Amino acid sequence: MKREYLHLQKFNATLNRGIIVVMTRDVIDELQHDWSLQRPDLNIEPIGIVLRIQALAKILGDQTAERLQEFGLQWWQYDVLSALRRQGRPYILAATELANSTRLTSGAMTNRIDRLEHEKLVRRIKDENDGRRVLVQLTRKGIKRIESATEARFETAMDALESLSSKQRESLNSLLRLVLSAQAD
Repeated sequence: MKREYLHLQKFNATLNRGIIVVMTRDVIDELQHDWSLQRPDLNIEPIGIVLRIQALAKILGDQTAERLQEFGLQWWQYDVLSALRRQGRPYILAATELANSTRLTSGAMTNRIDRLEHEKLVRRIKDENDGRRVLVQLTRKGIKRIESATEARFETAMDALESLSSKQRESLNSLLRLVLSAQAD
C-alpha cells in the first residue's frame, strides 16, 4: 500500500561491490533538493531521515490498524490485550502495571478496562493480598482474539520489511534503537 507522498519519481544507479544498485528518488528527495537550493545553509540530511520515519510510521500504523480490524480490534485494544498476553499464563497484571506498560494514566486505563470488560475480553479480579489492588486478566475470548491478532500483527511487520535482508533489518533495528534512546535522554 503506497501513499501519495512516496511516489517514486526518478532512478539513480550506483555500484556497490560490483553490483549495480538501483535507488529510486521519492518526493522527500525532491523536498531536500528544493531546500538545498533555497537554504544552502541548512543540513538537509536529518530532515530526510525524520520525514521518512514519519511517513513510515503513518503507513505502517495504517496497515496494522487495517489488519487488526479483521479481528474486531482497534490499536488501543491490541495494546492492552497484548500487554496481558506477554505476561504468560495466567495472563494477569495489576491495573496500575497495565497502565504503566501502555504509557497511560490510571484514569485512561480504567476506561479501557471497562470497555474491554464490556466486550468480555478481560475481567477484573480483586487482589487477595491487597484489597486496594485490582488485577486484570484475559478471558478465554480475549486470549483467542489476541492470539489471532498477534499472528497477523507479526505478519504485517514482516511484510513491511520483506525488501530488507536479515542483516539489513538487524542494522536498521540497531540504528533506530540508538535514535530512539537518544530522544529519552
